[in-house]
Amino acid sequence: MIFMQELTVVLGEKRILDRFSLALPTQGITALSGPSGCGKTTLFRVLLGLEPLQSGRVEGISPRDIAPLFQENRLFPWHTAIRQIEDVLPKERRESARQYLTLVELEEESQTYPEALSGGMARRLALARALALGGRLYLLDEPFNGVDPERSVRILTRIRSLDTPVLLISHERAVLDQCDQVIALDGPPLQVINP
Repeated sequence: MIFMQELTVVLGEKRILDRFSLALPTQGITALSGPSGCGKTTLFRVLLGLEPLQSGRVEGISPRDIAPLFQENRLFPWHTAIRQIEDVLPKERRESARQYLTLVELEEESQTYPEALSGGMARRLALARALALGGRLYLLDEPFNGVDPERSVRILTRIRSLDTPVLLISHERAVLDQCDQVIALDGPPLQVINP
């Protein structure tokens, strides 16, 4: 289990997390769902060690064990799709880069640069790169933004087969329906509304 205990984050005058606690399984796919601005992304940043805590602690996972997908794609404009994946793989695993493009249904775009991809295709490429990072946990912030629901479901089924736990943020019903657990949130400050 991953334990978030009494997490408090204050940004300026705003209390985003106020003694927030949550236990998450380290298996399957768990979704966090809630309105924009409620604190979900701040919670992700805490897990990644990018947002300092005023108080509280996280146990059961280290930031270096997490493969993140941020809200922004953060693709290198000067690299092809396949190179985006190869960049994050160790040399001995670079030949597996194509399988990540196949996982997100972009195998035909291996030599395409980001500027030539649609918004949904660029999002899938960013997702493929995050998955290639590996780790003990995938932390995915709106992984299917701009991706059609049917394709999202197919890709999420393939991600499940990787057998690495996933924590994702989504508002999309088709995605949430495929998750093992959905935690409804509200805020700020962030709070669970279906304990």
